[in-house]
Amino acid sequence: MNSYRLYVLSPQERVADAREAIYPDDNTALAHAEALKQNNYAVEVWAGERLVARLGEEFRI
Repeated sequence: MNSYRLYVLSPQERVADAREAIYPDDNTALAHAEALKQNNYAVEVWAGERLVARLGEEFRI
C-alpha cells in the first residue's frame, strides 16, 4: 500500500481540491483520479515526490 495525493486543478492551474489516500498501486490511484476528473480541468496524482500522471488538460506554459 502506498500513500498518494490527488490534486484537482482549476483552469488557472491552481489547486481547487486535494485528497490524500492509500492505494495498493498506481493503477488504482489513477482510477480514483479519473472519477474525480469528471467535470474538472485536470487532476494530478502524486506518490511522494513522483508525479504518477496528470489527467485532463495539458500543462500551460
